[in-house]
Amino acid sequence: MSHPLRLSIISGTAISYYLLYQLNIFLFGSLNFSHRVDWVFLPSGLRLAFVLLFLGDGAIGIALASTLITYLMYFDGSYVSMVLSGSLAGLAPYIARLVAIHWFNLEENLVNIKNIGLFKISVLFAIISAVIHQLWYFWIGKTSDFIDSALVMMVGDWLGTVLVLAALQICIVVNRKLQQR
Repeated sequence: MSHPLRLSIISGTAISYYLLYQLNIFLFGSLNFSHRVDWVFLPSGLRLAFVLLFLGDGAIGIALASTLITYLMYFDGSYVSMVLSGSLAGLAPYIARLVAIHWFNLEENLVNIKNIGLFKISVLFAIISAVIHQLWYFWIGKTSDFIDSALVMMVGDWLGTVLVLAALQICIVVNRKLQQR
């Protein structure tokens, strides 16, 4: 893959993730549970979709956007914490993808994935993402209740993922119908 194409994927992923994060705050900001834990978190769906589609480049774009979000909205004076917090957003779906390929016997290019496979990956991703994030937030003292925050984050990430994947599915169906005309 050419460098300009990779750069456009990374930047497009980062911009999309940042914008959906802001939209999520606008739509569901009142449903915040604890530090960076929401009952509905739409950007988690983009995390998974972009990593499934764009692999490492998608993960990098997400990590960059999340690092920027951490800097702009949650910066506590530690640049190391900022970069690690941001990187987890890209790392979690990448790990979920690798685990899913192994556990669910999926092909690397995911051509054999079905709806049940997407469901399983979405659940796996929500668990991995929540546990990784909450371990980090507990370690650095941003959350005092690991279990409750992790459980709510699992629910919020899963709901956000399902909503985004459903919206993408609708877009694909509509696009196919428009092309048939």
